[in-house]
Amino acid sequence: MAARGGRGPRGERGAQADRILTAARKSFAERGYTGTSLRSVAQAAEVDPTLVNYYFSNKAGLLKAALEPPAAFGERIAEAAQVPLEERGRAFVEAALRLWDDPATAEVLRSIILAASHEPLAMERLRSVFSALVLQIVSASLDRDEAAVRANLVSTQIVGLAMTRYVWAIAPIADIPSEQVIRLIAPTVQHYLTGALGGDIPGNA
Repeated sequence: MAARGGRGPRGERGAQADRILTAARKSFAERGYTGTSLRSVAQAAEVDPTLVNYYFSNKAGLLKAALEPPAAFGERIAEAAQVPLEERGRAFVEAALRLWDDPATAEVLRSIILAASHEPLAMERLRSVFSALVLQIVSASLDRDEAAVRANLVSTQIVGLAMTRYVWAIAPIADIPSEQVIRLIAPTVQHYLTGALGGDIPGNA
């Protein structure tokens, strides 16, 4: 968390900063950066407005903290990337579903995506985080010539699944049991990791 140490009991500081971040994520997702004020965030979080500046310096600092994914996000992707390559497609899909099926984690991820969908500053931050936590990890152990395009293809499948199942909640994909989703999606992700892509892929190093 980006909150700084200082006044008050440690537990109280953490609780206040968490409430501020929760309110900020909701506001950025619904109103965008311009429509969000530090005072309105403080009011929603039920804290003194001075605490928002105290913990996060300014609105830009608050946005940066609000767009930080849960620690579990990077951890789950990194764990899946350690699975043997021939089983990694399933591991990536399982990791994604575990994250999104956790209500607390899902709420943070959903707010980040919604904020980025209509806010250029949030989108730029999301690109940076996504590149570091997903694309680099997914491509790290793949064949160098096709690593970037394979990682991007995996990401299109995982992100598309998250959007249709958890953000837009489109039936029937939103209602299918997780294990069935894994069985349906994992082979495609595995193909992107190890299957023949066919044709000339632009941008390969």
